[in-house]
Amino acid sequence: MAVRLRPLGSLTIITGSMFAGKTEELIRLVRRAMHARKKVQVFKSAVDVRCDTTVIRTHDGWDFNAIAVTDSAEMERLLESGVDVVGIEEMQFFDEGVVNLCVRLADKVVAVYAAGLDQDFRGQPFSFMPRLLSVADNVMKLHAICKLCGRDASRTQRLIDGRPAAWDDPTILVGAAESYEARCRNCHEVRNMPKHLRDPENARNTAGAKRRKSRAAVTEDPGVHPDLFQDFNF
Repeated sequence: MAVRLRPLGSLTIITGSMFAGKTEELIRLVRRAMHARKKVQVFKSAVDVRCDTTVIRTHDGWDFNAIAVTDSAEMERLLESGVDVVGIEEMQFFDEGVVNLCVRLADKVVAVYAAGLDQDFRGQPFSFMPRLLSVADNVMKLHAICKLCGRDASRTQRLIDGRPAAWDDPTILVGAAESYEARCRNCHEVRNMPKHLRDPENARNTAGAKRRKSRAAVTEDPGVHPDLFQDFNF
């Protein structure tokens, strides 16, 4: 006897650094759904004021109609009956309630496509995004090209007057190429990063340099014989 499978919803997260093509991929997926004659709604955060409030737009100029909402509750109120596919742009700008909303929609046989940054400008997990990634059915991690070295970029470099932003700057600062660049792990910079989060290899090298400098200063003292320090690990 054949088993009838119930329709299946899904949650797909498109993530990566800025300039990685997340919005482009989101637009491609929702357009594909429209070609399949699915009922589609696309939402964006009202926090994103880089372009018209009724569209989402890629850095290359592609755009698609969207509804700007202030939070997940407003998005839920505006969902239309019988919607098959929901697209969400700039996911990281929403409140944490959007995670539960996405799960509920997927459980109700809706295909959810959500695009957003997985890391903030510090290279740290962006708000609730780790939780969202863990409950997703599919995760698409996209990479940009590092502005400095040309390698794959997974981080977003914030620049203030041409200088790397400081660790204690606000997490959210809406901007594009005038304020941000894609960077690889090695080229990414943050000023005033807490000491315990710095590269341990650099920390060891710095500590070693300080020890060598201290030893040199001591052994240059004419009143101290260098052999006194041969058994000490400076």
